[in-house]
Amino acid sequence: MRPRLILRWLLSSLILLEWLTPAAGNPRKAESAFRAGNRFFDTAYFREAVEMYTRALDQDPSNIKVHYNRALANEMVDRKAAIRDWEQVLELTGDNPDWKAAASQVRERLQTLAKMPSLPDSLQPSNYVPKAGDYYQEVAESSQGLQFDKFPVKVFVGSVPENWQRSTREALAGWSRVVPLEEVASREAADIVLSWQSSPDESGRLAWDKDVIQEEDDGTTSRRKKVAVVMLDTTRNSSEAQKRAAVLHEIGHALGIQGHSNRSEDVMCDTIDLVVVHETRIVTSVPAAGGSLPGVYPHSYVPTPPKKLTQRDVNTMIRLYNSPGYLARLDQ
Repeated sequence: MRPRLILRWLLSSLILLEWLTPAAGNPRKAESAFRAGNRFFDTAYFREAVEMYTRALDQDPSNIKVHYNRALANEMVDRKAAIRDWEQVLELTGDNPDWKAAASQVRERLQTLAKMPSLPDSLQPSNYVPKAGDYYQEVAESSQGLQFDKFPVKVFVGSVPENWQRSTREALAGWSRVVPLEEVASREAADIVLSWQSSPDESGRLAWDKDVIQEEDDGTTSRRKKVAVVMLDTTRNSSEAQKRAAVLHEIGHALGIQGHSNRSEDVMCDTIDLVVVHETRIVTSVPAAGGSLPGVYPHSYVPTPPKKLTQRDVNTMIRLYNSPGYLARLDQ
């Protein structure tokens, strides 16, 4: 049995045993359930965390911290329930000066939640796989507000060089299973533009992205629209695997992941440049599960390009689209 599954089973067994055992008083049961909820939250078992926080509130209904943490967990379970929890936090804090800063954050969060769009089935929290985990905490702050609010996300591909067609199609198909994508015929109608160029980037990268602001005018109103432009270098003699990894990685940025995973198997790994740059480049770090190993290695040692999205990539994208931004849970 995998460690995360073992932890889940142990937590459930321990809390059930304590619940069935005569206790000295309700505060002990509330504290036990709260701590179990925090452990479930920290291991991304959000539904189980909500259950434990609810048990804690059954014993101590006015505990603000439990309502606060359940609101965070419910954002990955039931948005309407999360909104009710945040409203309850505000009601309980009232004019308490100790909660003034937190209450201000909660009000902002409620406003953001109210404006967040309905999400397609593929981005619903039910598709989050807890045992795989995510790298949400590493990218949440820099990614806030970069997600699209209309679906499907429109992509302009244009004229794809023949030797990029397979890798591009595979990358688009991979992400479209997570975030609905629709190819459009004009660059002006697109949210994401894939562009190929014959002049190498100064940094030596095979692919890179940037955001541009496009003005839209329908005759009555005008608005500014962000367009993510992904640029790919056609001068490089790259393998099919390298090209696919590059397109997957940059589309991930375009869809709203601003930052990187530190695991080499993830499409959004922080050392992706090492697998797509020119083969004579010296590798200065070797990615490993959990981080990078410093040092200098011969250029022949280059990590294998990720072949497809991992569940961690998918989980991170789902969490970014369901959360208004990173907010740390509270301890008792």
